[in-house]
Parts: sequence; structure tokens; C-alpha cells
Amino acid sequence: MSENYSISLKPVYSQTLSTPNGVKLPDNWSLSWHQTATLDALRNPKYDVIINTAITGDGKSLAAYLLAMIDGVSTMATYPTNELARDQQKQVQNYKDKFQPKKDPQIYRLNAAILEDFIETNKLPNKQSGLINLSNQAEILLTNPDIFYYIHDFRYLRRFKKDGKTKGENANKLFSKIDDYYKLFIFDEFHVFSSAQVASIFNAILLIKHTVPGKKFLFLSATPDDSLLEFFDKSGIRYKEINPAKEHKYCFSEGGNQWRPISQPITLFFPQTLEPSLSSSYDWLIENSESVILKFFQDYPGSKGAIILNSIAAVKKLVKHFKSIFEPLGLKVRENTGLTGETEKATSVVEADLLLGTSTVDVGVDFRINFLVFEGADAGNFIQRFGRIGRHQDFHPHPYHAYALIPKFIVQRLFEVDSHPLQDGETYDRVTFTQAIRSSYPFVNEFKLYPKRWGAIQSACVHQELRRLTNQYPDADKNFKDAIEAALEVNIWQKYHQINQCLEEKKKKVIDEARSFRGSSQLDCAIYDLTNPEEPENEHFKIYNLPGILSNFKFEWMDRKEFIQLAEKSRVTTTRFQEALCCLKLTGYREVREDWRFYYPEDISDIAKSGKVQVLKNLEIRQPHGSGINKISDAVSGRGLVCFISDCDRAYLRAKLGLPIHFQAYSLADKYSSDDKKSPPYTIAFGKSALMLETLLWFWKPKKDEGWIC
Repeated sequence: MSENYSISLKPVYSQTLSTPNGVKLPDNWSLSWHQTATLDALRNPKYDVIINTAITGDGKSLAAYLLAMIDGVSTMATYPTNELARDQQKQVQNYKDKFQPKKDPQIYRLNAAILEDFIETNKLPNKQSGLINLSNQAEILLTNPDIFYYIHDFRYLRRFKKDGKTKGENANKLFSKIDDYYKLFIFDEFHVFSSAQVASIFNAILLIKHTVPGKKFLFLSATPDDSLLEFFDKSGIRYKEINPAKEHKYCFSEGGNQWRPISQPITLFFPQTLEPSLSSSYDWLIENSESVILKFFQDYPGSKGAIILNSIAAVKKLVKHFKSIFEPLGLKVRENTGLTGETEKATSVVEADLLLGTSTVDVGVDFRINFLVFEGADAGNFIQRFGRIGRHQDFHPHPYHAYALIPKFIVQRLFEVDSHPLQDGETYDRVTFTQAIRSSYPFVNEFKLYPKRWGAIQSACVHQELRRLTNQYPDADKNFKDAIEAALEVNIWQKYHQINQCLEEKKKKVIDEARSFRGSSQLDCAIYDLTNPEEPENEHFKIYNLPGILSNFKFEWMDRKEFIQLAEKSRVTTTRFQEALCCLKLTGYREVREDWRFYYPEDISDIAKSGKVQVLKNLEIRQPHGSGINKISDAVSGRGLVCFISDCDRAYLRAKLGLPIHFQAYSLADKYSSDDKKSPPYTIAFGKSALMLETLLWFWKPKKDEGWIC
């Protein structure tokens, strides 16, 4: 009996149309149905928002930039990862080279590190000046949704408190300049975001709609977010969904000249024996590195492949292993993770015969590969990563093979249990297959209550700023308030009361966390990474989260002054390290994950029973090994951390609530449970995860009408 189940996936073809009147395309180009429909909708004043749900590989990027190439529309595009933004910058430059637009738009990519370097190089006073300078130079600006959101959350303004009032620059000093200049705002791969980010972007869109009307918003997403569509409906935002699958614009066999191939036929293998443990995928890859992976490259010379995993530490260890067996044959092995330096990231996707990466490359990056091994943490993650293979015809007549490293209980649901949706050896189309994956994976919580309970805190802060701008925007505060209250089903004045209550109790950090986009990075450390000696010296200086370091890396303590001096000597801009918890030197990787826990030196039971978000000091770290662990524990103990504590253990909460794989929830012991050899009885979540967990658990506890927010 084979150790793998396997199925075949049919190719996918997308319907193309004749070139619309007035549209000039490069030679031998044609537009897919969804690209033409998106262009029409963006030109139609009837719609504020357009949502394009074309499948992976069908040219959603071209649909997004047609207005810029054809009509010269200034565009700000946001991407959830730096790697995707880098990939899209090359793609947009290619469009510009092919279309030769009359206005010759300048294209610029922007993230936090680039902005800091730009400010320092040009001797600018602050981030606000940097953003204004860059936007004045770039007709097409590719950035991340964090920067877009913070512009519309008034983060880059010079403000101070006097006599209990906010003084300084008007709230519209920056956002009005940005929004006046750009006509189209693009949000790519938006389905990867949680309800917290959905709420943040919704607040920003409503601010723009009621202050600088007439702008267009384009969402490119595998699936539209139901909550976002509901918010649009209730708030009066007019939207149109472009869904080629629903309109039967895909087929799965050769259909003639008007059908363009967008995905090649693929054979997908499912190993049958993987346990749901952290080491299963790593062990499978080591065991099959030569008999399966290397053999494919030997049997089909010229192939390209990728391995996409959840763990950075696993990738780091596997890179060394695969280099030892691939490079003697002249095959290049490269890595691309959150700890990979910029030089390696910029070249890895193109240069590698075999690329090993994590979530930095599983979202939207245009791979040219015919071999893929991947983990799938949930159904959406599985579909996203599987979509990296088969996008190009370059490898014919070689086959396209993929291996899905998923727990055996999911494989059993797919192939063995009653009414299983897949049959070993059969052939399926992508639509049927995608439905099978979605139906067989466990539930993952979407935190539907978050926008109402915490996203509305952001809304109240925006509304407060609009009340100060009635001379510039006479009806904006009322219109924004009405739209938010209708969409989120809240009372804005109650949110004011809750904010004031937090401030009175000196819990401003809770409000700051609610207003953050992805979270405040309370446990991020500045690191001097010596695990890849081939990186340029200035790329050894990075940011990484403490729990990941404790679990997977060998490290040493570094004095902050020593770290900063070393970084400055390497000409590294150091402002991004100012809020770091501590400074560490990474020296290697652990073969086995370290067992560690958070510890509270007093009785935590009353706090756990309260069901409230806390700002907590005196937490400690307990770890058997690790140079500098006492100093790290002191750094954690001295910082007031936004957190939520549950009196249920972590394994129970993850299973009961369907918490995502990278959800920041950790084991916690107190002085009455620290000697317990079993799993610690408490769970602690930090930052944005604390707020999200609170929305799930608050109803388990006795509660009053007031005070839940703090």
C-alpha cells in the first residue's frame, strides 16, 4: 500500500474578451473577463468599492493597475507582506514597460524600514515629512496596510497635551494630502487579515468617504469577507463584486482561443501518517529529502521547487540539510523567512532551484515552480499555499507535483471517513477540490465580535478628531457617526465612556492596543543574528518576537548600548529598535523546542476570573536553559503588558475556540501551580490577541453593563 494518497487537478482556463473600445493593450495581450469587468466598475461612479475574487494566477494585479496604465490614475496599493510588495513592484514596472503610459508614472515601494532610511538620508524632521515627500514623487505607491491605516489614525502628527486638551497639528494635515493625491486605493490578498484589521480598514475608508469623497477602493481577495460586505451594506458604501467563478468564466478543459490557461494540471500527494505535532513535517522532509525531493529534480532536470512551512526554525535547519545534498549537483538552495536579510530575500525567489520559506512567501508571490511541498495550518492557508504552483507553462513536458504535509486526521476526513469528498487516484476540478478542503479542515475562529467590541474604539477616536474639523468638513462627524453606529451596531457615546474609564484607571495601553493595526509588538526583541554568516553585516540587525526566540533559538544577552553602537557602526538606522523589549544575539537553533513558560509570582486566580483585559507587570520567564534568561525575565517583569488571562489551559482553549495557529496565547503558571508537572493551568494572551480572546470569553464570566473594556 502506498504511503501517500494522490489526486490529479485539472488545468484551469479563464475566459478572455475582445479588447474594449478606447483601451490600447501591448501586442499579443488580451484581457480576461474579470479584468475588463473590474476596469468598467472602477470607471463607474456608481460604485465606491470593487471586490475582485478571481482565483490565483488569473491576473488580479493587472486588473488593479489597468486604470493607472490606461487612464493615468494615481494609485496607492497595500500588501500584507514586504515580500509581496517587492514582487508586485517588479510586476508593476513590467506593466509600465509594456504599456508605456503617457504620464510616465513613478513607482515607489514603501515600508517602515524604507521610510526610516529615507528620512535619515534626506535629513527630514519626521515621518510625516517623509510620507509627504514620497507621495509627491510617486504616482504609484506600493506600501503596507499598516502605513495606510496609521495615516488615517493620525499617527504621524505632532501633538502635545496642554490643560487637558490635545494641541498641535490638525488631524487632516497628512491624510487629506494623501487622499487628495491618490484616486485609487488597492488592498491585495485582504482575506489573510483578521476581523481586527477588517475593522481598522473599514474605519479608514469611512473617514475618506466623508472627508475626501469620490475615491475608489479595490479589494483583491480569494474570498470576500462577509463581515466587511455587511458593514458596507449597513453604512451605505456602494460595492460591486467581480466573481468570475460565479459567472462561469472558468473552464477545466481546452476551450479554444478565448480561453487562456492560468493553472497547469497538478498531481497532489497526501502523506498518510503525519501526526499533528510540531516536528512531523520536519521529520518527513528529512526522511524524504533524497528519495522524493532530490529524485524529482534528478528525474526532471530544469525543475524549480519550493518548500513552505510554518516554522522559521524548521526552515533554517532544513536549508543547511538541503544545501548539503543539492549543491554538489549544481542546484541552488535559498531561504526566504522573516529572519532572512533583505539581500537574500530580493534574489531568492528568482535564483533558487529549491526555495525554503514561511508565510513571507505564501501570500501572492508569483512563483515559477513545478514542485511544491507545503504545510497547511487551516483551509485558507492550504489553498493559499497550494496556489503557488502551476501558474506558468515553463516546465512542460515535466509534470507538476505537490505534497501537502497535513495531519493524518484531516487526510482521513478527505479520503477515508464516511462521505469523504476525495477518492485516491481520481481527477478533480479546482472548484470541487477547494470545497473539499474547506469542508474537511477544523473550524478556525474569525472573531466576529471584535469590530463591535474593540474596532469601535478606533471609530470613536476618529469621530473625536472629526468633531475638531467641522470648519473643514461640516457634516463629516455626523455622517461618520451614523455610518459606524449602523454598521457596527454600537453607540459611539458609550465608546467614549469606555475610553475615559480606561484612561481614568491608567490603562491607556489598552486603548493604544485597540488602535494598533496588527498589535503593538510588546514582546519584540532587537536581535543581532549570527545564524547566517553569509548575510551582509548590516542585515544581521533585525526584530523578532521573544516567544519564538525562547522556543527555537540559542541566544546570548546583549547590552542595549552595545547593540546600538554595533548597529550604527554598520550604518543601520536604529530608530526601529527603540521600543524593543531587550537586545539578544542569536547564535544557533535548537534541535528540540525549548520548554518554557510565563510565570506570575503571586496568586493569579482572581485576575483570571475577572474576564478583563489587563495591563500587568511582574510577569517572569521560566526556562531550563539559555544564557541571559534572568535578564530577559527582568525585562519582561518591568514592562506593563496588555494581556488577557484565562483560567483554562492553552490546549483546551485552542481546541474549544478554534484559535489560529500563530495566535499569541501561551501557558502561564503562578506561585500555586509552578511546581505542577502537567501543563500550567492558565493561558495568557498578549496585545491584539488579548483583545481578540476577550471577545470570545467575556460571556463565560459574570459581567456588568459597564467596565468590561478594562
